[in-house]
Amino acid sequence: MEILEFSECFPDEPGRPIFTIVVYKLDDQYFTARISDRSVRESEITQSRLEDVVSIPKTAFQPQYSKEGFNIAQSPGSLYVKRPSLISYYHIDRIKSDRIAQDVLREAQVCEISRLHPHSNIAEYIGCETEDDRISGLCFTKYKESLMQRLNPGSLGKRAFAASSHLDRAWCNKILTGVKSALDHLHSLGLVHNDLNPSNIMLDHEDTPKLIDFGSCRHIGETLRNVGRTYPWYDEQVQYANKDNDLDALSEIGAWM
Repeated sequence: MEILEFSECFPDEPGRPIFTIVVYKLDDQYFTARISDRSVRESEITQSRLEDVVSIPKTAFQPQYSKEGFNIAQSPGSLYVKRPSLISYYHIDRIKSDRIAQDVLREAQVCEISRLHPHSNIAEYIGCETEDDRISGLCFTKYKESLMQRLNPGSLGKRAFAASSHLDRAWCNKILTGVKSALDHLHSLGLVHNDLNPSNIMLDHEDTPKLIDFGSCRHIGETLRNVGRTYPWYDEQVQYANKDNDLDALSEIGAWM
């Protein structure tokens, strides 16, 4: 049994116990289950403790691969491979069994646009990883660390970090200028990132910023209904993709730095 993910679940109903959701792989099949405890370490997860086991079909999270429109990464072992989180499948996505696969397909389509129209401040997309003629992951050049990891390794809250930061302004301006250039390029392609935050900006060995994570990217004017964004880096009142979503978030990052 290979543990892929696990996370505490906090039920909405008062009085219901907190439990742990586990996603695992066994004999090339994927499963989700629960453990009736919180704060479980990976070494404590055994098959005998798993309850309410549900099989996750590959069709639920791996969209069909098509030669027309998708490039295959030839050596994914040397790359960063982004694979979808399956934690939500336990209590949400089995209701609509292909939602995760559709999200992967949409992000792959955006990444293909990026591959055909590259930019020095956008993460280099190489192509998709495939498994049985399905897209199992999206492959990118590996980068050193995120802006969040560099500046806030202690995981302080947004306000607490901003109040404590004393950063080199020239360096900050270099980062902000690079990200702004990436956003301008994305907008010129008719796309909006919609989830700009310090964890979605990587730094390479020369501290060049690289925009990552296009799961929330939408065409200008598209609805943001059911689109995942990162609190508190977006305006909850905004429900459509527009350039200001990204530019306002960039201003927030500038103030945070």
